[in-house]
Amino acid sequence: MSELSKEEVLHFAKDAYPEAAVVDIEQLAQAGSDRIYYRIFNGTGRTIIATQSANIEENERFILLANYFADNHISVPQILAVHADKNLYLQNDAGKKCLLDKVLEEGYTEDVKALYKKVLTQLVHIQLSAKDHAFQNLFIELPSFGYDQIIFDLRYFKNNFASKLNIEYDDASLEKEFEILAKDLDKEKGYFMYRDCQGRNIMVKDNDIVFIDFQGGLQGHPLYDVASLLWQAKAKIPADWKTELVELYLSTFQVEAEKRKLAFNANQWKEEYNRLTLTRLLQVLGAYGLRGLIEGKEHFISSIPLGLQNIHEWLEVNSLSEFPILDNLLHQISQKEFIKKFK
Repeated sequence: MSELSKEEVLHFAKDAYPEAAVVDIEQLAQAGSDRIYYRIFNGTGRTIIATQSANIEENERFILLANYFADNHISVPQILAVHADKNLYLQNDAGKKCLLDKVLEEGYTEDVKALYKKVLTQLVHIQLSAKDHAFQNLFIELPSFGYDQIIFDLRYFKNNFASKLNIEYDDASLEKEFEILAKDLDKEKGYFMYRDCQGRNIMVKDNDIVFIDFQGGLQGHPLYDVASLLWQAKAKIPADWKTELVELYLSTFQVEAEKRKLAFNANQWKEEYNRLTLTRLLQVLGAYGLRGLIEGKEHFISSIPLGLQNIHEWLEVNSLSEFPILDNLLHQISQKEFIKKFK
C-alpha cells in the first residue's frame, strides 16, 4: 500500500471532516515509530491530527481502543474519520505539550503532582477495562506480557548494553538468574497493560490529561505501567513523590477491584512492583544501548547517565541477594565513575 502525499491527506481531511473547515496542513516531527503525523488547521485556531501508517492491524487496534476508552469516560483522542484503506485516520488534537514537558518546565510543583494523580487514577480504569465483557469482545486475545516477553527484555539489556561495555559477569549464570526472575514475574494476567505509559505518551491540554499511543497494549501486570511512569529517566520524579503516588494508585485500584469482586493483595503487589520496576529500568537501558551505543544516536547516549542513576537509586532501597550475578553487574554500572563515562 503506497504512502499518501501531504496533499492527499489534506484532500481526505477536507472530504471526510468538512465541519473542520480545513485550510492548511503541516507534517510533525517523527518519533520512534514509522507512523507519520500531520497537524491540520481550520484557520480559526482549531486543529485536528491525521495519522498515517501502513500497519493496518495497529491502526485498527488504536481505533477500537480509542472508541472503547472514550465511551467509558477515559480521556483519549476522539476518532473523527477513518480512510477506507484504514491506513489513515483523523483524531482530535491533544495539544503540543506532554506531561514530561510540564515536569521539565515547571519542576515538582503541586500542579504537576496533581496531573500525575489524574494519570494514575485514570490508568486504573484503563487497566481494569480488560476485565469487562464488552472489552473482551473487541479482540480474540491481547498479546501477553509474560515469561517470554520478560526474558526478552532482560536479554535486550544484556545484549544491547551490558555486553557492549567492559563489564565482568558470567553469562551462563546471568541467564539462569534471568529465567528465575522472569518466572517469578509471570503473573497477574487479564489486565490491560499500557506497556509504554510514560510522560511523552500523556498529553496535557487545558490542565487535563489525554492518553495517546496505547495501541501497543498487552495483557500483563498493571504495576509495570506505574513503574514506567514514575521511573521515567528524564522526569526524575522525587522518591517521596513515588512513594505517595504508588500508595494512591494501590488504594484506587483496591476500591475499583472490590467493586468488580476481584482478588487483590496490596502487600504482594508492592513486592512485585519493585521487581517490575527493575525489569523496566533494564529494558530502557537496552533501548539506550541499541539506539545509542550500537546505532550511535547522540540523544540516546546522553540519556544513559539518567538510566544508570535510576539503577543506583533502585539499588539503594532494594536487595538482589537472590541474584548475585545481576546484583554485581548492576553495582558495576551504577558507580559514579562508570556513569561519568557517558556525560
